[in-house]
Amino acid sequence: MPQNQPISLSELIEKVGTLSKGRLSMRISGADVKVGRFMPPKDAHEEDLSFLTDPRYAAEMKESRAGALVLREKDAKAIFGEELPARTILLCDDPYAFFAFASQIFYPVKRNPGIHPRAYVEEGAEVDPTATVEVFAVIKKGAKIGPRALISSGVVVGENASVGADTIIYPNAVLYEGTVVGDGGCIQSGAVLGGDGFGFAPFRGEWVKIPQRGRTVLGNDVEIGANTTVDRGALEDTVIGEGTKLDNQIQIGHNDRIGRHCVMASCVGIAGSTKVGDHVMIGGAAMINGHIEIPSGSGIGPATAITGWGTEPTQLTGFFPALTKREFTMAAAITARLPEMRRELKRLEKEVESLRALIRKEEAQES
Repeated sequence: MPQNQPISLSELIEKVGTLSKGRLSMRISGADVKVGRFMPPKDAHEEDLSFLTDPRYAAEMKESRAGALVLREKDAKAIFGEELPARTILLCDDPYAFFAFASQIFYPVKRNPGIHPRAYVEEGAEVDPTATVEVFAVIKKGAKIGPRALISSGVVVGENASVGADTIIYPNAVLYEGTVVGDGGCIQSGAVLGGDGFGFAPFRGEWVKIPQRGRTVLGNDVEIGANTTVDRGALEDTVIGEGTKLDNQIQIGHNDRIGRHCVMASCVGIAGSTKVGDHVMIGGAAMINGHIEIPSGSGIGPATAITGWGTEPTQLTGFFPALTKREFTMAAAITARLPEMRRELKRLEKEVESLRALIRKEEAQES
């Protein structure tokens, strides 16, 4: 990945302030040095930055030769004492977020504005002059490509689809007709947005296809992982809210509505017409039923099957831990007998209650 030349720490702070929309607190203690990358504290040199989020590495930070250390003020004082040393320290309320924003500045995505001569742009498509359309990309009629967007090789942008400003679409992703991607998005290779939802009507032992006429709509700052699929709605749109991040190989069913700033790890599957609130976290390979609503702020563990939900946000995890083959076979056999065991338990409870009633009756007669 191409890297920018080192810049002054004060310039980096200014750029990070813009990217973070002024939400990070940052100030320099010491000299305003030039920096160009992040490195682990033990490997860093004079033009490198190192940051601390785990106290276990505090000793390494103290001995580091990094040109600048990124620390919370309380951590800096814990490492160096109340009187900070003469070396450069960037005091920041969230070093990990600073690392994320600054890395985007150090490693910008390469763009060559303009349309490659071997790209195919149909008449009636609109491509902003600052956008990049690479070789063998296809932009169909009615599509709109926003300022500074990157449409990589092999991407297909369907009729009347739109791609927002600064959005990056990596090679061989497909946006079907009418798909909307907001500003600042990132679509990884092989993703398919707006393909037909899985809609079929049962009819006399057969399955009749239902044309899917809704769209797939992504808000601003949404990331879609490699080979993830987001189906178009049957009648209404399938919607992914602002700031949501989807990992690789996820399936989002038709008519789903995913809220703002959610995060899902790889291989999650969500059936159609499910609503997921804001700030929901979902672990890898979770399986979520259709036509349910998951409240904002909820969490779902990895490999957890969700068949329904109440009304309140909560954290649910329900996977079977790995066992030896023999132990699993025994556990499976016991699990299969649970309905029978439940019936037997209820019968025994009734017998015990009958015995208790008999004992109480005899005690009453004796008294």
